[in-house]
Amino acid sequence: MNAALPDAMCAQMRPLHDFIRVGSVERSHHSSFFLLNLSCSSENCLTLAIVLQNVRIVVTGGSGQLGSFVIEEIVSRHDVVSVDLLPPTIEVGQVHFQGDIRDRDAMLEACKEADAVIHLAAQVSVVRSTEDPVMDLDVNVGGTLNMLTAALERDVPLFVHISTAAVYGDPVALPIDEDHPTSPKSFYGTSKLSGEHYVRAFKESFDLDHIILRPFNMYSPRADPSSPYSGVITRFVENARNGLPLRVDGDGEQTRDFIHARDVATMISRCLDTSVRNVTINGASGHGTSVNQIVEAVISASPRQVTVEHGPPRIGDIRHSVGDDSRARELLDFLPSIDLDRGIADFF
Repeated sequence: MNAALPDAMCAQMRPLHDFIRVGSVERSHHSSFFLLNLSCSSENCLTLAIVLQNVRIVVTGGSGQLGSFVIEEIVSRHDVVSVDLLPPTIEVGQVHFQGDIRDRDAMLEACKEADAVIHLAAQVSVVRSTEDPVMDLDVNVGGTLNMLTAALERDVPLFVHISTAAVYGDPVALPIDEDHPTSPKSFYGTSKLSGEHYVRAFKESFDLDHIILRPFNMYSPRADPSSPYSGVITRFVENARNGLPLRVDGDGEQTRDFIHARDVATMISRCLDTSVRNVTINGASGHGTSVNQIVEAVISASPRQVTVEHGPPRIGDIRHSVGDDSRARELLDFLPSIDLDRGIADFF
């Protein structure tokens, strides 16, 4: 299949590896991927990656908040293997593989004949990483390295790695774009940044393609309200349900960039449908929301009367943080669809 293209449309896009020539179409050993080579008048050749439906996708952390949304998002058009230490939290037709991402043999089995790995499984608490930094390192670095190794040995063409905005540390400029300096303040941010470095090193050393996503403050009703490490929205909603006051640190004007986990799942799904590779992309709304605005949204959504109490500001707390979402819009055609009021209303 050949076609002449104007020079303005010519580009060099890296194909997926291990292709067998089939006429003018190259077919991957992974039968779900095809490439079309289109001729052009310049030296560059435009190669379009065509991603067919019903590919095999491994989702680590599939029983978690984000993992469950990702599985719901992709299971209708892909074969999904969910990997988690815990039993599945949803049943929508996925295959569930109960195992530890640090178990080499188990992950080799899980990645068999996979076309992509979406790596969500992680130790995600800043507080817990401080309490036990060795465990945090073992899961977030050792587990990621093990998944990369399994993906490489199983010849998986794409590794989608879910990192965190905690890798940035204190903002030096707003909004925070992907080129912002990375200087994490916590063991959690440090281990996640190290995981990113391993992902990039596997590209440099072994040509394993990747996409790295850095979600900002993610929330949804599927977050565990019983966890002492839950986020501010989950804590506020749980207190409102139980008739307890919402405790605000300081004046409540500190801002964060909140994004619903379902929107992040949509963003991850777009990574499977694009030919973009080897990039880092923020998962952000692009808008800063104050703690006081969250309080107002909870009061508005709650069927019970809600009280608020103020405490001293937290020492070392970042005053303002908001992510730049322009790269996600440009590369993935992604915009969040769930605003904060609707997202908080879903809790009640």
